[in-house]
Amino acid sequence: MRWADLLRTAFLGLKSNRLRAFLTTLGIIIGVATVISMVSIIEGMNRYTYKILGAMGSNTIYVQKWQWQIRMGRMTQKEIRELAKRPDLTVEDAQAIASLPSVRRAVPFLRTWSGPQVGYREISFDVGETVGTEPGYLEIVGYEVERGRDLLPEDVIYRRQVVILGSYVAEKLFEGEDPLDKEIRLGRHRFLVVGVLKKRGSFLGNNLDDMVVIPRTTFEKYFAPRGPFRVFTSLAIAVQVAEGKMNQAIQEIEELMRVRRGLRFDEENNFGLNTQEILVEAYRKLTGGIFFAMIAIASLALLVGGIGIMNIMLVSVRERTREIGLRMAVGAKRREILLQFLLESIVLTATGGVFGVFVGFAIAKIVDLTTPLPSSMPLWSVLVGVGFSALVGLFFGIHPASVAARMDPIEALRYE
Repeated sequence: MRWADLLRTAFLGLKSNRLRAFLTTLGIIIGVATVISMVSIIEGMNRYTYKILGAMGSNTIYVQKWQWQIRMGRMTQKEIRELAKRPDLTVEDAQAIASLPSVRRAVPFLRTWSGPQVGYREISFDVGETVGTEPGYLEIVGYEVERGRDLLPEDVIYRRQVVILGSYVAEKLFEGEDPLDKEIRLGRHRFLVVGVLKKRGSFLGNNLDDMVVIPRTTFEKYFAPRGPFRVFTSLAIAVQVAEGKMNQAIQEIEELMRVRRGLRFDEENNFGLNTQEILVEAYRKLTGGIFFAMIAIASLALLVGGIGIMNIMLVSVRERTREIGLRMAVGAKRREILLQFLLESIVLTATGGVFGVFVGFAIAKIVDLTTPLPSSMPLWSVLVGVGFSALVGLFFGIHPASVAARMDPIEALRYE
């Protein structure tokens, strides 16, 4: 028999038992749908995360009192007290870092979350993030001034009450009105709007445009953070590194800060040097664990589906014993019988794989539309899903096909 005939025979065999074929492939559909939906969500998160982290700049270092890390659970009070004992960073530290050969500039900044309240006329609400900084900070961290201007050195020197609004704050406060040169309330104080930032969107449900930026000295005067958690909102330094000198800059900044703080060679750093790569690496570990857990779950579903297919194929061989005997009697070779049932098994699982791809894509899109999690289905995941399901059919179809090929034609014709 030709390959086309074998394929046609395989499809006819499945068509004659559509309901049984569908129920048999449910395990395959669930397994492939799990893989496709999870891969789509993870891939979408990866692309969006790398886009957001990329905006931070691959040549940016954040010098802070603490080291970034992704951890399970909150920090203990003891850990917070230990961090609080560390000396604060200073403007002089930023000036010293800015003079290093590998550094283009270093800008000190402070920030606080959840407040103060911002208001204009009858509208008021709590702003998500307030940043006190100096000229150049916005460019370093990936924000652009869309309208108006950036902070000026004079704003910092004279503690001017000027503010740059994130796009979300501007839209919510002014509702289509031009915010430039308007006075708003920030806490109990009045500030003049001098700029509006370009929209950046959200990241895992966090609105990146829900922020205001004011001069650092004005921030220290009115909104300096207090309390036990000020360790996370104390003065930090954003460092823009010269192109291709990241490793050199990290080494130079570390040596400089250790000297300035009088640390002995056997003492640990009492400051943190944080880069985009730290977050990327932590994110990869997190999503890598999720990906392997998903593979394990999908493998179990495919294993169950494969066993079900093998059982159904054995039943099919018994039901079609006389057909097998008749084919052999008219000249069909054992190899052709083997290939026929192998192809039926492969076609069955591959069809389930195709359905699984569509179901997985639909699940990923529903998640994309109803949650903050984005999705993106790469082509390789489709090929892997369909190809792996076909391999499952090949592996679990070998035994039923061998049983059919080894039948004695005379005994098969006598079978009732």
